[in-house]
Amino acid sequence: MSLRLRRGARGEAIAAKHLARMGYTICDRNWRCRVGELDLVCRDGDTLVFVEVRTVSTDFLDSPLETIDAGKQRRVARTAEAYLRSADYVHVRFDVVGVVLTKPPTVEHISNAFTPPWAF
Repeated sequence: MSLRLRRGARGEAIAAKHLARMGYTICDRNWRCRVGELDLVCRDGDTLVFVEVRTVSTDFLDSPLETIDAGKQRRVARTAEAYLRSADYVHVRFDVVGVVLTKPPTVEHISNAFTPPWAF
């Protein structure tokens, strides 16, 4: 496994632990289909939450969340749409969690970070 993949897996594990402490239930990790991959799929009460995790190993950026551009949002939304074909949820939300692998790691969580184009 490459350093980049190990760093991403560590960040996702930290994010999952953070979300579980906040009361989220982790439903799926690294869910894949032909359209793409979802880092974490969680339940927060009666809301299905698709979580994009961004991990960096330095605090060079103000936040790893700066790396979520419109293209990435569209890819996550398309993949979530595929996931929803097999799920039965009324409420859906897109969160983003940024993890900086400093000592100790820092976590930044933005709930309802973006709205997918198909929601309009």
